[in-house]
Amino acid sequence: MWRNQDESPESQRERLELVLEGTRLGMWDWNPQTNEVVFDERWAQMLGHSLDEIDFSLESWSSRVHPDDLEPCLADIQAHIEGRTDFYENVHRMRHADGRWVYILDRGRIVARDADGRPIRFTGTHTDITAQCEAERRARELAHTRTQFLARMSHEIRTPLHGMLGVAQLLDDTGLTTPQERLLKVLSESGETLLVLINDIIDFARADDGALQLAAAPFDVGALLTSIVDLFRPRATKKGLRFTHEADLGPLPFARGDAHRVRQVLSNLVSNAIKFTADGAVKIVATRAGNDLHFDVIDTGPGIIDTERIFLAYEQEDPLNAGRHNGAGLGLAIVQRIVESMGGEIGVESRVGLGSRFWVRIPAPSCDAPAPVDPRDRAVNQRMRVLVADDNPINQLVIQTMLANAGHDCETVDTGAQALQVALREPFDCIFLDLHMPELGGVEVASRLRRSGFPGRLVAASADAMLETQAHCRAVGFDDFLAKPFSQADLLDRLHTRETAA
Repeated sequence: MWRNQDESPESQRERLELVLEGTRLGMWDWNPQTNEVVFDERWAQMLGHSLDEIDFSLESWSSRVHPDDLEPCLADIQAHIEGRTDFYENVHRMRHADGRWVYILDRGRIVARDADGRPIRFTGTHTDITAQCEAERRARELAHTRTQFLARMSHEIRTPLHGMLGVAQLLDDTGLTTPQERLLKVLSESGETLLVLINDIIDFARADDGALQLAAAPFDVGALLTSIVDLFRPRATKKGLRFTHEADLGPLPFARGDAHRVRQVLSNLVSNAIKFTADGAVKIVATRAGNDLHFDVIDTGPGIIDTERIFLAYEQEDPLNAGRHNGAGLGLAIVQRIVESMGGEIGVESRVGLGSRFWVRIPAPSCDAPAPVDPRDRAVNQRMRVLVADDNPINQLVIQTMLANAGHDCETVDTGAQALQVALREPFDCIFLDLHMPELGGVEVASRLRRSGFPGRLVAASADAMLETQAHCRAVGFDDFLAKPFSQADLLDRLHTRETAA
């Protein structure tokens, strides 16, 4: 930066004062050997004082720092004095003259040392960042409130879904007729699609918490396409639309990836295509190119005017007709996020009045078909004694029947207090505890059982499947977490000791 070499010290100080005034910085100049500190007027004003009320000593600063913040401040100062940091920076609270705490961004560095290398001048600035910190605090509180709401919403919606899907699984083993099996399949897949949608909405609302969790398991791409066609064909037929699909997947129709996420992406695109197409056809095309799966969802609908805005959250292509078509405008935003989380791409080509083609590319290498697994084969060889504590009779019915079908003994209780009483009196290999039982919840029951020395497995079973909830359960002594709705395979899998993510 150019500087006038003939500029007087007074002129330089005046220019510095103007800079400090414009940036609202307060200055301090400290001699660590004498603890004398020179403050300026703005430094004092930040704390509600005039400069003549401030002693020029380190005590004027340290006595006003919040007791919880003083030690970290001193540690950061010492780190810079010892040369472990290039400069000193710390955020701490200081007492204002009116009694409140203000947040101060404190920055500085050593600018002079004596012949022995000891610092004799440490200069820096104070910036009042209270407004920013308060805004961040309110944002954290809002995020916490949102997380609590999402947990409640997840629990309230997943609980009836658990009953529906659980009973559907049990019906599947009762010797149904072919038409009944077909209807049950549509019911089950519809429920599973709704469940994935609920999970994705929660994931989307918590975008700032990180990427989606993705599975990596073999799945039959052709079978997945067929199931989507079976699911949406009645809706297309009712509108008089032709609904078809084509697949050219090569010699290996199986791919490794997250089948549920792929299903959610395609289901959303197909649902939109049918919703907005008044006549003509909707078609799904699946092809493979190397390690990537390519999907096209093609329709003869009205087309899209702005193909960029449709991927924005809460946006709809035709706001005037939003009431006619319904929807929150989250669908395509969720789809885009899922696809990008899988390392893929999504796009659209459209001509107004002629139709649209949504294309998706997803990395999913081909693989061999997995060996068929009978859920009963997952059970341990010996007959296990299991206790289930859940205040919902439908949940009790589902889990008790699944365990009985797998050859295990199961006892059920309605409350956490009953679970604690029975478990301390009788031996059980595994206990499934609902988290939200009245009076005494599953977390407290698990804590007491662990303190009493209970040696068996403890599994939390809850429709609140938030990651925070799962982490808390493991912290208090649960061995595993079973999210509702669950399959019989999921249930039996929790009877085994296995590695679980923290």
